[in-house]
Amino acid sequence: MMSNRDNANVQFDVVEVIEINNAFKWNTGIASSATMFMCRARSCTTYTDTHTYDIVPISNREIKIPVVGEIILICRTVNRSYRKKKDKGESWYYIQTVDVQDGINNNRSTGMTSTDRENVDNDPQNIPAGTNFIDSQISPLQPFEGDIIYQGRWGNSIRFGSTISTIPDDNYYHKSPTWTGDTNGSPITILSNGRINLDKKEFVVEDINTDNSSIYLTSTQRIPIVLGSDNKPNSLTGCITLGGNESQYIGSQLLGVSDRVILKARKDLVVIDSPLGIVLNSTGEIKLGSEDATESMVHGDVLLDILSLIINQFNTVIDPNTYDYINKSNSIKAQQKLKELLSSKYFINKNTY
Repeated sequence: MMSNRDNANVQFDVVEVIEINNAFKWNTGIASSATMFMCRARSCTTYTDTHTYDIVPISNREIKIPVVGEIILICRTVNRSYRKKKDKGESWYYIQTVDVQDGINNNRSTGMTSTDRENVDNDPQNIPAGTNFIDSQISPLQPFEGDIIYQGRWGNSIRFGSTISTIPDDNYYHKSPTWTGDTNGSPITILSNGRINLDKKEFVVEDINTDNSSIYLTSTQRIPIVLGSDNKPNSLTGCITLGGNESQYIGSQLLGVSDRVILKARKDLVVIDSPLGIVLNSTGEIKLGSEDATESMVHGDVLLDILSLIINQFNTVIDPNTYDYINKSNSIKAQQKLKELLSSKYFINKNTY
C-alpha cells in the first residue's frame, strides 16, 4: 500500500521471533531510543525464506515484548530519518502477537520458519523462550458483552466491564460474573493480580476473596466480599452499607484486598475521611504509633464506671472513730473494675514528654 509521499511504502509480514537479547538493554548513543525493545525475527512468508528482521515496537507507550518462538505481525514504514530528503529512512515495527496457540502466557510455535521443517526440533520445551521466562498454564478471563480486557502473561489483568443483570440463558456465558447489580451497563473496573487457574484453558472470573490481590472500582454493583474479622461493622447509625452484610452495598465504592496492605505518604498527611464513620477492625492487636507499641489503651466506659464509684465513695459517711468509710462497697467495686480498665487488643506508644 502506497502513502501520499513518494517512495513511502507500508509493507506487512508475519515473522517468528528468534532472538530477544537486545530488547532489555539500553544502548548509548544518538540512535539509542531507536533500538529500544529491539528483537530479531525471521519471516514466515515462505518456508524457504531465511530473511531476518530487526524489529522494534510500533508504540513505546504500549510494550509487549514477545518471547522466542512467538509469531507476530510486523510492518515496515517510515522512521525518524525519513525527514531527510536524501534518506528514505524506513524500519520494521512489531504490532501484535498472532495467537496461534490461543495462549495467555505465550503463543510459541518454534521452528515455523525453519528451512527444514520436517526435521526441526519444534518442541518449545527444548528451545528456551528467554533467559528466565517460565511457560505457565494461565486461564483466560471470561469476557462479558462490551468488556475491554487487558491480560498479562501471568494471571494479572485489568477489566473495564459493567453490570450483567440479564443473561439470556445458562449457556450464554461459560462463567457468570462474581459481581451482581440491578442496572445493565453500570461501569465496573477490576484490577486483579494472581488467580486460581483451571485446566484446558477454561475461562475464569475474578474473585475478590480468592485472588491474590485486587482493586475494585464500582458504581452500583454488589461485591461478595467476606471480611476476615469476626467483629463486623454493623453498629454505625444510619449506615447504608451494612447491617452486618457488607456484600449488599450497592453504591460506588473502592475495595482493595491482599494478604498485606501498606499505605505510605512520603511528604504529607494520610487522610481518611468519612461523613458517617470509620471502622478499624482486626482479629488481632491494633497498634497506634508503631508496631512496637505496648501501652494498653483504656476502655472509656470502664474508666467512667470507676470514676463514678470513686466519687460515690467520697459521698458516703465516714466513721468518726476510725476516720474510715462505713460502707466501702464502692471502693471495692472500683478496685475490681481496674482489671477491666486496660485493653488487651488496642495499644499505643507511650508519650515521653
